[in-house]
Amino acid sequence: MEVGMVIKPSVWLYARNKKERTDELFMGWAVGVIGEREGYYEIMTHYGYRGLLKKTALRFCTYKELQARDASGQEALIKRGVTDVMEQPCVQSKRLSALRKGSFVTLLPEETGGYHKVRLADGQTGYIPSVSYKYRMDSDGYLYDKEPETYFLRQKKKRIQSEETFRELLAANAKNYLGVQYRWAGKSAQGIDCSGFTFMCYFLNGILIYRDAELNSLYPIHEIPKEQIRIGDLLYFPGHVALYIGNQRYIHATGNEKSFGCVINSLSEDDFDYRKDLAESFLMAGSLFAE
Repeated sequence: MEVGMVIKPSVWLYARNKKERTDELFMGWAVGVIGEREGYYEIMTHYGYRGLLKKTALRFCTYKELQARDASGQEALIKRGVTDVMEQPCVQSKRLSALRKGSFVTLLPEETGGYHKVRLADGQTGYIPSVSYKYRMDSDGYLYDKEPETYFLRQKKKRIQSEETFRELLAANAKNYLGVQYRWAGKSAQGIDCSGFTFMCYFLNGILIYRDAELNSLYPIHEIPKEQIRIGDLLYFPGHVALYIGNQRYIHATGNEKSFGCVINSLSEDDFDYRKDLAESFLMAGSLFAE
């Protein structure tokens, strides 16, 4: 399988009909190329999701290049909703690109005046604010296996240094998306859907979960009893998923006409933000820490 990197700040993955959006990918994400159709590559993302990607969004590379990038210790993850890449390290400079939260960049040695020089997957170099990124290796988990034959499979184990810290980080990431509008298949601060939201909360802490709003046994979230739900666990409803933040409340990205965005609701009918329709259709809970 040939491999490549996304070279656009944000691109859509499409269903086979080339019309329905199914996912959103960001700069620097790795994909495997399965086939080719007119104007599109059929690809698999590094987290196992398949679809059609416009050819102009991809740069081919090698497994060795991806592995070298991972092993360099200079790969960084954009941690703010949108981060401008500037031609020079100052606010008045020309803007080269606008990266979404979750994009990958390679850090270069130069750091000056609160800016760090970076190289993008499309080959451009520029400067981003030093407060806008974190080293990818700072994650409590990890993103994918390093061997070529497993590079595009789900991770098979987890490595969490502190469960309590990890759960709090998930909740903190979730709250950062509050107010973002709902957008089908979206995963960015410009618009996000329910499973894109929960995926990104875990992804930003180095764990890959299933992209859709259901449990999949091949991924690391597994069912737990409702009474065992803790902060950071996931709540599943028919065609919908949310992230639990404690005290019967959860954060989710909803297309409901009264919210149409990322909001907090409650499972308790005593709370003002109770969603009766969801509370009564609750299916199951899932946790990374299921025994």
